[in-house]
Amino acid sequence: VSAKDLATAKEQSIKITASSGLSEDEIDRMVKEAETHADEDKKKRAVAEARNNLDSVVYMTEKNLKEYGDKIDASEKTAIEGALTDAKKALESDDLDTVKSAADRLTQVSHKLAEAMYAKASQTGQAQPGTEETAQGEETQKKQEEDVVEAEFEEVKDNK
Repeated sequence: VSAKDLATAKEQSIKITASSGLSEDEIDRMVKEAETHADEDKKKRAVAEARNNLDSVVYMTEKNLKEYGDKIDASEKTAIEGALTDAKKALESDDLDTVKSAADRLTQVSHKLAEAMYAKASQTGQAQPGTEETAQGEETQKKQEEDVVEAEFEEVKDNK
């Protein structure tokens, strides 16, 4: 970058360079290392995603078991609790297959719990959430539309 003072005719220049301190060789080496470790990174990501999935399944199953556990047979509840214990152990594992199989097993075992939840909902005749509020909201909107007053207007311009 250069600048020239027009009043004094003095000129100064400065060169701006990158301050990262990395040479081209170091950058190339880092890129090569990243490429060689790409497969390892993909495996770690897959394990992390599987763990997150398993963790959410464990959380939801525990929550539903506390709420609806008394609605299922004791043998089914014991099976769910055993699968939960195995799933919690699998969360500590770095093996993708172990984590996925624990999630699958817990999901399959907890189906009886889900059936009990939905059976209870159908027995009590619960309406879909928001149905009543939606109907009230529609009535209010119709009333507001009926109260609309239409009028004609004329624009008056001053020519002064």
